[in-house]
Amino acid sequence: MTYEIVDNFAAGLDTRKSPLTSPGGTLTRLNNALITPGGEIAKRRAFVKVADFPANSFGLASTEAKLVIFGKNVVPTPPAVAGVTITALKVPNGAADIQQFDYDVFDGKVYLACYIPSAVWPENVKHYYDTPTDDLIDSTIMVATEGTGKGFYVRTYQSKVYSVIGKYLYFSAVNDPINWSSGTGAGYINVSLQDADSETLSSLEVYYDKLAIFSGEATQIWAVDPNPLQNAYVQLLRGNGTLAPRSPLQYGSGDVLYLDQSGIRSLKARDSSNSASVSDIGSPIDVEIQKLRAAQGDAYMNKAVALLEPSVGRFWMCFPNEVYALSYFPGPKITAWSRLSLPFTLQHAVTCGGKIYFRDTANGLWVYGGVDGLTYDNCGVEIRLPYLNGKKPGHNKIFEAIDMTCEGGWEVRASFDVTAQDAEDLVGNFTKSTWSHGRAEMTGYGSHISLRFYNNDALPATLSNVALHYIVVDDEQ
Repeated sequence: MTYEIVDNFAAGLDTRKSPLTSPGGTLTRLNNALITPGGEIAKRRAFVKVADFPANSFGLASTEAKLVIFGKNVVPTPPAVAGVTITALKVPNGAADIQQFDYDVFDGKVYLACYIPSAVWPENVKHYYDTPTDDLIDSTIMVATEGTGKGFYVRTYQSKVYSVIGKYLYFSAVNDPINWSSGTGAGYINVSLQDADSETLSSLEVYYDKLAIFSGEATQIWAVDPNPLQNAYVQLLRGNGTLAPRSPLQYGSGDVLYLDQSGIRSLKARDSSNSASVSDIGSPIDVEIQKLRAAQGDAYMNKAVALLEPSVGRFWMCFPNEVYALSYFPGPKITAWSRLSLPFTLQHAVTCGGKIYFRDTANGLWVYGGVDGLTYDNCGVEIRLPYLNGKKPGHNKIFEAIDMTCEGGWEVRASFDVTAQDAEDLVGNFTKSTWSHGRAEMTGYGSHISLRFYNNDALPATLSNVALHYIVVDDEQ
């Protein structure tokens, strides 16, 4: 008898190859679980609904210390939620259909970019800043910013607020985000003069000490300065961009991850000059992302929101009904994707005080992990290993047992028929590691075997490794 062991799951979800040819440490399905810094699989925590926002409120933003919601010509009453401060701000002269498109924080206060579907440009773009005017000292009322040169998506950088719309990059005055048409440093750049694929800009993000300016088909890198005369075009990356305006996010030391048409990509420095190149960091899940786009359409995909999960630093690409999470730990050489399902339809997602908060499309407020950050639920964990063959795919085998290191409750099943990959046989149910308690006996025959693991309770669970015991029955071939 011999055995094959999968020591860890550091590669995570990887659908680039067929389940018959994928390496043993990869996973063909990883739903509602994450890869730890040790390369183990850990069940995700719960998404817990903690409050309902008032119907006369909209949007969700955050500073380092608080969550912020907004009211259309009123100051809505925020709900009380343990563990976080929620404040409300009035958006003056707000249309009935006004909605939050983007926000950033300038000098510790929220800068809000809004869209009014019933209006036409420039009246359909409204920006507001959380600061009192001289004649109305009221900390609950936002101030409409001055000027028409403002876009839907904003980023604070080097004492200014920048925004994009059409072919223009606009920027506010220095240290004065209320002033966009006059004042020191205010102005705009027509970036399409550098490249014709930048006629319709979609987003922007800080890239090291520069700005990455996205359209659907290209990305331009600009060195920007408080003095507009010092702004300088640096680089063009053609054929890479995004139509999901809230998807670009700086990750790690300066790289920018974003949702491209083909999948999740990264702007990376290719050398010490920080000149950008495009990395295919999302290639293990390209097939998944492309299937999602085909099933849900571009409008769904373009609602993607990127954020960083604060406790461990994972990158999350949040879609309305699911999240693709990247567990990236360079020390132990872990780059692993997984999929998390959402029990609601996402509208806004932010981080605050070490937690992730969501506003859904029905005005609900949710927090990942619950108020204590340690809450679990019965989310339906599903793990599929590729078809293992003991490096002898042409030989039939008698599969006799498995061993596994685990905690929590796991139902283990096995598939032996590569032509009917959803057909499974029950191996058993386990709540602890098998190594010192007798291996888990099983009966199976075939050239390949795919092991599957399911958790269906409301308790934490981990899976560290698994070994397969078998006999090669036709070794004479």
